[in-house]
Amino acid sequence: MLHSAVVTLAAAASLGFGIAQTKKAPAWTENAKVAASPVGATPNATAFGTRVFFAGQPSPADLEQYAKLGVKKVINLRMPAEIQGLGFDEAALAKQAGMEYVHVPFGPQPPTDDDMKKVFAALQGAGDGKVLLHCASSNRAGLMWSLFRGSQHGLAVDDAVVEGKAAGMKNPAFEKIARGKLTSAATH
Repeated sequence: MLHSAVVTLAAAASLGFGIAQTKKAPAWTENAKVAASPVGATPNATAFGTRVFFAGQPSPADLEQYAKLGVKKVINLRMPAEIQGLGFDEAALAKQAGMEYVHVPFGPQPPTDDDMKKVFAALQGAGDGKVLLHCASSNRAGLMWSLFRGSQHGLAVDDAVVEGKAAGMKNPAFEKIARGKLTSAATH
């Protein structure tokens, strides 16, 4: 048990990707869990408590609905080629609805440290306003959430992966990436 706690603390300390670490998860995460949170026709819509929403690609109407729910920031993980086929300008619609738009694209390869820094910085502000983290299916969103919770809030690797899966991470390769990044950080 003590070893597990030490490994978790080491992971939290060393997997910072240049983002200021919190020794303890912030108050907005207390007692929060990932649960279904349907919004229109958005696929795989879930939420962590009341602050962070995860989803597949929302439609224009669903983006408006997220804005009405109080979302202040949209983080899109989709690649440029995926976005071109949407038939609408998500960045413009998000801004029009009063939401900040953050685009950090990555595909089937592991996200880079720079990608993680950008997403983590955007998620750090969830205590100040609600955030929507999405990709095409919520698979990449779940991966990013597991990395964020494990590295920034000190969750044990298994717990971070469980949350990532609840947030949409279904691809076994992404689970392997999450475990690898969080475990390797704990051993350095």
